[in-house]
Amino acid sequence: MKTIELKPEQIITLNDYPVYSNSVLIDYFKKCKSGAKVALVPVIHKKSVLKHFGSKVLEKFREFESDKPKAEYFMLDGSHRTTALCLLGLKVNCVVYQNDSDIALAKEKVASGEILENGTLDHSFLENCEILNKHFSEKCYFMTVVQKTEKMVGEGVLPDEIKSEVS
Repeated sequence: MKTIELKPEQIITLNDYPVYSNSVLIDYFKKCKSGAKVALVPVIHKKSVLKHFGSKVLEKFREFESDKPKAEYFMLDGSHRTTALCLLGLKVNCVVYQNDSDIALAKEKVASGEILENGTLDHSFLENCEILNKHFSEKCYFMTVVQKTEKMVGEGVLPDEIKSEVS
């Protein structure tokens, strides 16, 4: 199981704009600002995921990729963590799934808090790639963590508690 530190512009976020819970975002923002560690964010390299994309999704991704060539990893979980880290100008500690063994090892890390319990742990590597295809087929657009965060800032959808800190 490989862990890496990524810049927010290297991570393709899920299409869950804006984040679902302001209170969770505030909690992570405070935690990250204090320097506390947060759980690893699960990602898969685009080379593995793109093999599972249908032609329409792949075409849209290629357009995105030409504009954002540094975006190499698809996030599977962690929108609130990555947004908080990006707002603070910090890198994201990730676990890279490359096969089923990586997912099994990640499951073992839940008890220690290094990995959060999440749906990706209930699926095989192949199933996670297929879930990403389904996800992006339903909402066929791509954004990096940076783009999503900047959009949240620009559209003023951040909680007031955070707006005052990042303005």
